[in-house]
Amino acid sequence: MNLTIDNVSVSIGSQQIVQDVSLHVRQNQFVGLIGPNGCGKSTLLKSVSKLLEPKTGVITLGDENVQDLSHKQLAKILGVVGQFHEVNFDFSIRDMLLLGRSPYKGLMERDNALDYEIVEKVLLQMDLEKMADRSFLSLSGGEKQRVILGRTLVQQPKFLVLDEPTNHLDIKHQLSILRTVASLPIGVLAALHDLNLAARFTDYLYAMKDGRIIQEGRPEEVLTEAVIKELYEVDCHTYVNPISGKQTIEFL
Repeated sequence: MNLTIDNVSVSIGSQQIVQDVSLHVRQNQFVGLIGPNGCGKSTLLKSVSKLLEPKTGVITLGDENVQDLSHKQLAKILGVVGQFHEVNFDFSIRDMLLLGRSPYKGLMERDNALDYEIVEKVLLQMDLEKMADRSFLSLSGGEKQRVILGRTLVQQPKFLVLDEPTNHLDIKHQLSILRTVASLPIGVLAALHDLNLAARFTDYLYAMKDGRIIQEGRPEEVLTEAVIKELYEVDCHTYVNPISGKQTIEFL
């Protein structure tokens, strides 16, 4: 399923946060969104997930305008992982993952064998099987992040939106989660802070500053010393790592 964002502007109150942004993600493509804090990345992603309504422009998933879909319809095709996961009730990890099957349930419909089979596969995929009965509220921030991503995978979405998916994670699980995401046979749009991880895992990048896209292209085309200086106001050296063959950034 493709995602198309066409000339989208988003305002919060009287302040325009996103200005005339257009981007496209194809089926099976992992697209990254980079830029400094406050540039509009999260606001743009919230408009894709229908948490915010664009002031102008259109967002389509496949042939459907996101704004025309009910929340249940959207949840069957779009999985979303945000930065913050405050929960006021306590479930086990397994039960948290089962919530990902909610879009497919009627009123009072119980979980079935297929639901449990999907959950057990994702527990293994996310390295959570040994702690499946632990309380969600007892987990660290990084562990919660893995559970939330796992719950999203249990939805079996056709497109995935991620806002800082490696937030709070140690290096092992940063790499594990991004490998998992990159291997999914669906389109992915992810806001990423770590530029070296963005270079390693994404197929295409959009660089955002002050609510606008200022550069787009393959990671090696976007992650240049000049663009990074413009985005973050820092000096760096970039080169192709001879082992990975990927663009690598060293900050000076």
